[in-house]
Amino acid sequence: MFSFFDILKARAEIARLKAQLALLQPPLPPAVRRQVDGNFIFSVINNVKPSATHIYLSDSQYWLCSENDINTFLKVDTTNKMGYVPEERDCDDFSYRLMGQLSIPSWSGIAFGIVWTNLHALNCLIDDTSKFWFIEPQSDKLQEKLEPWQGSEILFILM
Repeated sequence: MFSFFDILKARAEIARLKAQLALLQPPLPPAVRRQVDGNFIFSVINNVKPSATHIYLSDSQYWLCSENDINTFLKVDTTNKMGYVPEERDCDDFSYRLMGQLSIPSWSGIAFGIVWTNLHALNCLIDDTSKFWFIEPQSDKLQEKLEPWQGSEILFILM
């Protein structure tokens, strides 16, 4: 026979396992998907970030998703919860991990990439309104401009 406390512990364990399982479920695909070519992506990057010395586009076609879609993905993704460890889990590792997390069906073709500045590595996105976003993978923050601690010069964009 189980005691009242055994039942409470079992329920708590079931709730914990359900929460863990929810994290393993792939996020829903983007609701908005508009296809554009690499020339479009290059022109958006060049217009808003002309100081980027090197831009590398790895595909000829990209999908644009909405700001809401990427925020929904980031709420499910756990990259920002990894915990910072110098030289082991630092800015480049966070940005590579987030890029990898988006390399799943329905998400892998979006206009998403990695940005290296003179001080930092982070991610970027071009949304369905053609807006260029920086994404800080350690906090999931979308931002239009770099913050001073993130650097002042864009050295490389890989998308």
